[in-house]
Amino acid sequence: METVSSFLIITFVFCHLVFPAQKTTLHLDKPGVYVPLRQTGISESNCGFTKTETSAYFLKLKGITEAIGQNPVMNPPIGFDCKMDITYWECNLKKIYGIPAEISFFFRSWSLENGKEVQWINEPPEWAIQVNRLKAFIGSGYNLTTTEPNAAKPGFSRTKWEEAADRLNELFFAPGQKEHLATGLDRYKGEIVIVYRPDRPEYWKQVTIREVFDLLFAYWSLHPNQEASEAITKMLEDEYSHFSVSEHEGFAYYGDSGTISKVGTDATQLPVLCVNREYWDKKMPRSAVQLLSFYCPGDKDFIRNEKEERLRNNDGAYHLSRFLEEFDFMKLVPLIDK
Repeated sequence: METVSSFLIITFVFCHLVFPAQKTTLHLDKPGVYVPLRQTGISESNCGFTKTETSAYFLKLKGITEAIGQNPVMNPPIGFDCKMDITYWECNLKKIYGIPAEISFFFRSWSLENGKEVQWINEPPEWAIQVNRLKAFIGSGYNLTTTEPNAAKPGFSRTKWEEAADRLNELFFAPGQKEHLATGLDRYKGEIVIVYRPDRPEYWKQVTIREVFDLLFAYWSLHPNQEASEAITKMLEDEYSHFSVSEHEGFAYYGDSGTISKVGTDATQLPVLCVNREYWDKKMPRSAVQLLSFYCPGDKDFIRNEKEERLRNNDGAYHLSRFLEEFDFMKLVPLIDK
């Protein structure tokens, strides 16, 4: 036994002498690169946009990145490279007007690992800004599916059921309490900022109790499972009866999570919302920037404390925290086309 113990001790010491633990620290004075945005990815033929529209839109996106690039942490980047990518979202022209996109900023930090320079390439910290996306950052909703049924009741129409699900899934609970920061600037949950045109109708609109139940009744009455359809429709009728006639026409708010509808009348709770397509100014070209949204906490102490903790831990996300600490999103307001 003593021989085995001695062998394990010798092996442990040998491994630590020959293969010492790697020490990684942030390379904070490494000159970085701000990689310009490149045009990629959107298919005009699939989405219905013209080449002229997408080319003009790319110039708009490039202008957004140039404005964000004026952040002192980006100009110039030190200790990290900043690479940008575009993702184009949604091609259903019945639901959208302006071309929707997401611009991602990747903070590829530099570190020293036993004196050797290494870079965070795979899945580095990311910050994104959404352009012309009315459903970005929305709260939870009903999210009901239309999976293929094993057996369907007589007269079942899959097309009608999918259309009912699509309309119901347009509803969502607000992503947090709303703050009005300035003209054309709102913030939700203390961290989600939306830049918009104040002269247009609201980008999200509230929904009444009756409207919520109408959509729920439509979805469940068309459900292919006869037993589930009848049972849940009966439960919805019971829930609806607990609201007065006047409450039916009042706005819906988050209610009892144990119910089917999940709604109530307490105006201190989060409201039920839906995208307001009347917000889009269709007199403008589809390449126009009409809405921006992004993550930026309003609590500067939170950002600073997180930044300092990431620095102590040699976490490359430290540079993202630096960026957020210096981010002046008021500079984005003039980028909304009018």
